[in-house]
Amino acid sequence: MPPRVAGSISLLEASPPEKAVGVVLPAFGIAIRSEPSSVQAVRRVTRAWVRSQCQVPDDDVDAVLMVVSELCANAVQHGRCPSIDVLGWMSAPDEVRFEVYDWSPAPVPQPHHVDHEAESGRGLLLVDLLITELGGSWGFSDDGTCAWCHLSLLREGR
Repeated sequence: MPPRVAGSISLLEASPPEKAVGVVLPAFGIAIRSEPSSVQAVRRVTRAWVRSQCQVPDDDVDAVLMVVSELCANAVQHGRCPSIDVLGWMSAPDEVRFEVYDWSPAPVPQPHHVDHEAESGRGLLLVDLLITELGGSWGFSDDGTCAWCHLSLLREGR
């Protein structure tokens, strides 16, 4: 069973909300090899899913894909298992959640500013900025094996 993720329960632990009994909200899961080239498959699946099943506004699709890609790239780069698992689901009719499991316990990473000449190290800062722009939240499980993000599809100004 996946570790408890701060801020909510995992898809694998979730039961339908009382108001949604009898309603099946869209979800997907994909396991990929822990290789940089595999992140492209997650982007393709996520793009199709958020457009067709979640009706994420077109203006937000690229930002959602960037967040999921960066969380996957972080898992590929820092995880020590041969595969990572990605789950996406609508936790309510107007909410979407993603979890990326690398199954490698580690200290919880923090976004940080890097030297302008550094070739990497900006991914979590980018995630933080995009999630803030999208009006969501994100974080890691206490043991660092899972990165998650939660987005409301009902934002002000829409």
